[in-house]
This record gives sequence, C-alpha cells and structure tokens, in this order.
Amino acid sequence: MSFWTVVRDFFLNLRNGADYPLRQFFRWRRGDVRWKDEPKESLFADLPAAERFSAEQLAQHLRQTYHLDHWYHHSRARIYRESLYYLALLEQAFQKADLHLAATVTCADVGPSDWFYVQALYALLRWYEAPQGRKVTLHGYERDAFRVYADFYSRYDHALAYLKGLEGVSYIPRAFEAQPRRYDLILMLFPFVFLEDHLLWGLPKRLFQPAALLAAVWESLKAGGGLVIANQGLAEHQAQQRLLTEASIPIRAAFRFDSPLFRYSLERYVLVAIHPATD
Repeated sequence: MSFWTVVRDFFLNLRNGADYPLRQFFRWRRGDVRWKDEPKESLFADLPAAERFSAEQLAQHLRQTYHLDHWYHHSRARIYRESLYYLALLEQAFQKADLHLAATVTCADVGPSDWFYVQALYALLRWYEAPQGRKVTLHGYERDAFRVYADFYSRYDHALAYLKGLEGVSYIPRAFEAQPRRYDLILMLFPFVFLEDHLLWGLPKRLFQPAALLAAVWESLKAGGGLVIANQGLAEHQAQQRLLTEASIPIRAAFRFDSPLFRYSLERYVLVAIHPATD
C-alpha cells in the first residue's frame, strides 16, 4: 500500500467518521420520489446487431416468465435494463447451484443500497420454477439508508419508491445482524470486500468487518438455505472466495456472469453456497 493511499484512507475515515453518525442522527426523509416512465423500444440500441437481437430475446423471455409488464411500463429505461441484468444473474446462480425455492420463501438482501432492482428480484422469488407463484417475504437491510442523493431525496426515499406495490417486502434501515435459522435465501450483491471501497462509499473504518458479516449471514440461513454473493472484478471474487473458505462455508457454484443485458467496466462474478441440511 502506497503512502498516498494510506493518507487518502486516513482522511476518508476522518470524514466518514463524522458524516455517517450525522446521517443516522438526522435520518433524512423527503417523501415520495417520482420519476417519468420511459419507453423501452430502443433499450439495446447501443449494441451491435447480433448482440442486440440476443439481448432483446432474453429481455422478452424474462419479461414474460417473471410477469414484468407493470415494471416495463412504469420505470426508467436504464433502471429497467439493469434490473433485468440482476434478474438474469440470480436466475443463473440458482440454476448452476441447483438451488430450488420452497412453496413459500423468506429472503434477506444485505446491503441493497436504494434497491432499484427490487421489482425484478421479487418477481424472481415469486415465479422461479413456480407457474402459479409463491408467497414471498423479502427484507432489504441497508446500513446507510439515509445518504442524501443529488435530488435531495435519501436512499431510503428511493428504495420505498422502487418497492411500491410489492406485498411482503420491507426496507430496513439498519445493518444486518445474525438471526439464527430465519432465512431460506440470503443475497449479498456486491458487498464491500476491500477497505478502500468501504471508505469511498462513505462508511467509517470501524464498520468494515466482512468476515463477521459473512458469519452472521451464514448463521441466519435455514438448513438447506442458499447464499448468493456477487462481486466486481476477479480480485474481489478471489478475496470473497478466501473469506468463504476461511469460514468453512462450502461453495456450490462459482462463475463469471456475462450478459448483453448490461455492461459494466468490471466483470461480475458469482458465488453460491448451500447451508448443510444438518449441522
């Protein structure tokens, strides 16, 4: 680690150590967030013809399979497209790990930020391998829910707008804590594995405890329950694998996820673990 990295992290931690408690104290809420619904006919216009055709076919399949018509018509184009990406990633994770959901499912999503993809996530949980649908209970745990965005709405405000109309879904503005054997499925989509990212996103160093969080998550799974973790970039993926290995958590599936639905500067990787049916 370079001298300037140490200096930067020191001052980031000082700033975050002041800002983060203030956000928790004031708990800024402005109210109902509204956005203009956008057309989706040119959703993949940026792609070459062959990729565009593939993306359009996949998007149509996901829309039909998971009953996304309402979200298709009542969302911004980029948010809808990125939500499809999350849906496809999680669907592939279930398939590769041979993970099956029961007739009712209780799921926790740890660190969902403003939860822009919650409509797609809920649709997956409700309709995956279930043509008649299933009952879903979904909890999103966000430690930094009161961060204020450029539009002067908080992350909490945005999350409540995204989950509007979903039954059994709660956005919980606090850090995840162990809840022994409560959940059938837990998601950790792009958790902070490296301290640098943790600090850059506004959290104080004292809260950086990836191993402890992983232990709490694993303890909270029911026997036979699934844990899905997505990471950014190969280095983060490998570091996440080490955390799982050190915690004696067996990895059922590990893969790089590629899709024309959305493009990121860093490749996305996925890990899936299944809690043993018996301890």
